[in-house]
Amino acid sequence: MCFATPEQVVALGPGFAMIERGGERLPILLHLLDEPVGLGDWLAVQAQRYAVAKLSDGEAQELLDLYQQIDRHLLYQDGVVE
Repeated sequence: MCFATPEQVVALGPGFAMIERGGERLPILLHLLDEPVGLGDWLAVQAQRYAVAKLSDGEAQELLDLYQQIDRHLLYQDGVVE
């Protein structure tokens, strides 16, 4: 199973966008998208390499919030957080 992560575009090149995660810039291929991408746009990224959809700000925030809730739940289950 593959999860898409919301990532924000920080730079553009021919056929790819750069995102920044953990201080590292990663190239993301755009060939699966049917619409143009600009700086600051949010992308749904799979396999840390492919943009599979363009997201609105609201959709991106909803996914970020969901993943944060999952992280907290898993940390609670593992006894890391009480």
